[in-house]
Amino acid sequence: MQCRQVVQIFHSHITEAFSKLEVSSPQAKNRLCRDVQHILVCIRKLPAQNFSSEPVRNYGLLDEFLAEKFGTKVDE
Repeated sequence: MQCRQVVQIFHSHITEAFSKLEVSSPQAKNRLCRDVQHILVCIRKLPAQNFSSEPVRNYGLLDEFLAEKFGTKVDE
């Protein structure tokens, strides 16, 4: 299995799990946002293929979740 496939699996499974959470308080929403950002920083550190068409290293579904749910992204 290539590293890109592993990264895609991480994005898929983590996004699915976080999408099922019911977050009601502002504190919980803030915490979830910080957790997603932290996970994405870790995913960015994984080896990436040089020929990736994405401008951001190891970009995926979790990035899209962060943007849609919280209107933000990971600061590189």
